[in-house]
Amino acid sequence: MWKVIIGAVVVVLIGAGGFLYYQSSQKKLANPPSDTSVTITNEPSATPTPEDVKIDEYSIEIQNGSGIAGEAGRAQSLIEGEEFVVDLTGNADNYDYTETVIQAKEGVSEAWLDKLKEVLKGKYDVKSRVETLDDADSDSDVVVIIGQNDSDGDSMVVEEVAEETPKPTEEATETKTPTPSPTVSA
Repeated sequence: MWKVIIGAVVVVLIGAGGFLYYQSSQKKLANPPSDTSVTITNEPSATPTPEDVKIDEYSIEIQNGSGIAGEAGRAQSLIEGEEFVVDLTGNADNYDYTETVIQAKEGVSEAWLDKLKEVLKGKYDVKSRVETLDDADSDSDVVVIIGQNDSDGDSMVVEEVAEETPKPTEEATETKTPTPSPTVSA
C-alpha cells in the first residue's frame, strides 16, 4: 500500500513539474523578447598627422664614448646614409658610456629626434630620454655620444688577449747540417 501512495506522489510531482514547464514555455512564446538592433556608425577619429621631418634640418656632432677605435666614424656613416648632416666627430669626455646618449638643444623637433633614434637603434642601445644640450656646449644642434652596447644591449668591446711570446730557452740547440751521401759513378 505504501508503494501505491509513493507512486501516486511521484506521478503528481512529475505532472506538476511538466505543467509548470509548459506554462513557462507558453509565456515565452506569448511575449517574445523585443528585437534589439544595434547600429554601428563609423565616425572618423582624430588621427595625428605625422609631422614632416626634414632630415637635414639640424646639425649633429658625434662623440665616441665607447672607447672602440673608429666607432664615431661608423656611426657617422650610419646616419649620413639616412641623409642626416654630421658636422663633426670626435671623442667624448670619457669612454664609460654604455648606452648611446642623444643631447639636443631647445627647439629641435621631437619627430626629427624620433627618426634619429630609430636609425641609431638599428645598431646601438640608445637611451630613451633625450638630454637637453646647452647652447654653449656645442655649435651643433644635436650631440650623439656613442656608447659601448649594441642594439641588443650587449657590449661591443672586444677584450684583446695578449699572446705570450715563447721565451728563448737557456740551452742552445745545435743544428746539424746533413752530410751528403757519396755517389757511385759507373
